[in-house]
Amino acid sequence: MASQSAFAPAKANREDVWVHSACDMCFSSCGILAHRVDGVIVKIEGDPDCPHNNGKLCAKGMAALMAAYDPNRVTSPLKRTNPQKGIGVDPGWQKITWDEALDIITQRLSKVRKQDPRKLVIATWDQSIMTTILRAFASSFGTPNYDWSGYYCGNYLHSTMYLTNGSFHSSFDLDYCNYCILLGNQMGFMVGLSPNLNSQKMAEARMRGMKVVAVDPVGTTAAAKADEWVPIRPGTDAAFILGLVNVLLNELGIYDAEFLAQRTNAAYLVGPDEYYVRDPASHKPLVWDKAQGRAIPFDAAKQPALEGDYQAAGVSCQPAFSRLKEHVKRYAPDYVSQVTSVPAATIRRIAREFGENARIGSTITIEGQELPYRPVAVNIYRGAGAHKHGALTGLAVQTLNMLMGAYYVPGGHRGENLVGPKGAWGPKATADGLVLPPEPIGHGVNYYESEIRAPESLNVAELFPISTNRSPMNQLATTDSKQFKLPYDIEVMIQCRRNLMTNAANRKAGTDALSKVPFLISFNTLLDEVSEFADIVLPDTHSLERLDMQPNRMTLSVSVISGYYYWGLRQPVITPPEGVRSWRDVLLELADRLGFLDNVNQSLNVILHLKPPHDLKPGQKYDWDAIFDRWAKSQFGEDKGLAWFKENGYHKVKRSVFEKYPLTQVNVRFPVYFENVKVAGEKVKAVTDELDMDWDTSDYQPLPDWKPCPAYNQAGSEYDLWGVNYKLPFHYQSWTTENPWLNEVGERHLYAYKVMINTQSARSRGIRDGDPVWIESIAGKVKGQAKVTECIHPEVVGIAGVFGAWGPGKPVAKGKGIHFNSLIPIDLEHIDAVSTSLDSCVRVKVTRAEA
Repeated sequence: MASQSAFAPAKANREDVWVHSACDMCFSSCGILAHRVDGVIVKIEGDPDCPHNNGKLCAKGMAALMAAYDPNRVTSPLKRTNPQKGIGVDPGWQKITWDEALDIITQRLSKVRKQDPRKLVIATWDQSIMTTILRAFASSFGTPNYDWSGYYCGNYLHSTMYLTNGSFHSSFDLDYCNYCILLGNQMGFMVGLSPNLNSQKMAEARMRGMKVVAVDPVGTTAAAKADEWVPIRPGTDAAFILGLVNVLLNELGIYDAEFLAQRTNAAYLVGPDEYYVRDPASHKPLVWDKAQGRAIPFDAAKQPALEGDYQAAGVSCQPAFSRLKEHVKRYAPDYVSQVTSVPAATIRRIAREFGENARIGSTITIEGQELPYRPVAVNIYRGAGAHKHGALTGLAVQTLNMLMGAYYVPGGHRGENLVGPKGAWGPKATADGLVLPPEPIGHGVNYYESEIRAPESLNVAELFPISTNRSPMNQLATTDSKQFKLPYDIEVMIQCRRNLMTNAANRKAGTDALSKVPFLISFNTLLDEVSEFADIVLPDTHSLERLDMQPNRMTLSVSVISGYYYWGLRQPVITPPEGVRSWRDVLLELADRLGFLDNVNQSLNVILHLKPPHDLKPGQKYDWDAIFDRWAKSQFGEDKGLAWFKENGYHKVKRSVFEKYPLTQVNVRFPVYFENVKVAGEKVKAVTDELDMDWDTSDYQPLPDWKPCPAYNQAGSEYDLWGVNYKLPFHYQSWTTENPWLNEVGERHLYAYKVMINTQSARSRGIRDGDPVWIESIAGKVKGQAKVTECIHPEVVGIAGVFGAWGPGKPVAKGKGIHFNSLIPIDLEHIDAVSTSLDSCVRVKVTRAEA
């Protein structure tokens, strides 16, 4: 570990500079200016030249320098001497040289590569590496196992967004929206996607009168500042949304018929088998054309019918919209109220307000262009979707947005970066006319032509055709590969910037998984909870010591709402302590030692689109300065290489009005009926039946539903409350918990390190404000301090963040707050069968503890 002297500034001439870089205290990558004096960072501010945050910066970003100078940092490679592994077990660390460490690692990796390269898995949440060197290294090594990342937020979200809006994420237009429903998320309140920029835009929207309805079991930051907080029973969000849909369609008759007929598949005729009725000659879906009085291919109809019963291609059929209207009748407000605990009158009122505020049929003129105007949106994130049936919830939300026509138009829902600058990219359409994600944001996703076969990947991707992030499956398959018919077990794991113990499920399950890995290499700045299972720990750089080209990725950090496309740079502000190396550098060295560096370079040429003369040549070694310089020049021209970005920070391109609101410019339709999901489920069932695997495909259905999470089976048991996790604006995952400045904020905060419990629930249990309490589920037990409040649903206890650290190198975070994930079970029953979201819907019992 480092001593204070390891970070002492070098004696030199007086230095006083500000350096452009990008924050890495969450995935947003806001632009920063770091003030360095005599080699030491003394302050970090927001960069006013970065359109992602306009010079503003949150507490996390300002506090980043404290982690860079943490006295507990690892500064030398460490080798385990105690073969026993487990929580609280001393590994008996022995300091070794980098050459010794790399010799050991090379020997292990060489053996695995010769035997079966799939026996290597790489686990990381390093956003700047996941789509560049990581892909190149893993594919060149020969392993498909390199996407063990997040367990909760992205799984259902990316599945349903890629399918419904053609992009990686869910967002909405705060510049013109007048009415938004935040469903289990806090977008615009320093939490979630592009938190800084969206919070600025949210403040402006609120000042001009936009109404915010926060639907959440917990009185979060967003709920506290919303116009209306609607406490909801956990895991019932889909029922609530489908209740709104039912009222809008079957009671009020409010929907955008023109958008549905012309820009979705709502008019496609569906037969008794739930499949499209197709033209025998062209195989295109048929619609009933009211102008011709007959069924014709969808792309030839002028007046497609949305309702009715017809005969076409020899079968009785109805438009998909008719099916949807009938399907949602089961979600009558009284029934939905019983499920969600939201009063029926509230459901009807919010549905009416949402429909009226959609202003269906209206237009708005922006920059001289007349556009459809639908200033409403419902937005979803982790809280509503991290459940057993999370994908169905996401599809329900998108259905509501599409019914209003609030899609890629001013005021409505949109994905991020569906179109590129001056047509650089844009969505494609399937043969049925439905949206496909474009590159560079699509990652090759195609939910219509996935190959389904016996599992080969550790994440069992081959059996999850409507998903992109299958991280929880990595843990299950590492623990028991035979359960998924995998022909190998993991031999070596490389882990970096991803805490597989704290940011996963319960501790026992994490222990069981990591204990199955014979050799674990951990790149880390501190000895954390994963380090207790590592065989080799390698000291990694802090973000203020790293070089990352384009940390503002188009899929994640470049928000349409900024009004720009932009590309930035994270550059070293300080030199890392002696003995510390970036794991990106180490991966290149390992590739060279193992004899496949040329393969890595060739892969990087493809991944980074390196064009001659800037492509990487066989037989040559390049450092990352050279690679990033070639990347920048290939993309932006000779005058904008790495040196230009270091000096200027950002390359920005202003968006046109159609690049902000592309609906009228893209020739694709968006699905409100999901035939492809049904098709995928039947294919999965055929393969799993052949493999004799017990596999749930019941959620692969063409229309969304609400289904109870497994925890609902515990109703009436001793576990009589719901445990809910929520986010704070000043902490990010377990990443920031060891930061002393942010820890002090947590200690002073009313709720951060405590257990929120409703006044009524506390009184019935004899619990007073400040009492120590036990919270127990079927998976684990944690202890905390009660915060008695009315700002939480009466059936719920709320636990914030990813706290309760126990890592040996985290003295600041140790014992602070509560580790909610210790309560979460992980098995196939608790994983969304479509997207692999880990179900965070958990029943708990709460009892007063001894002080």
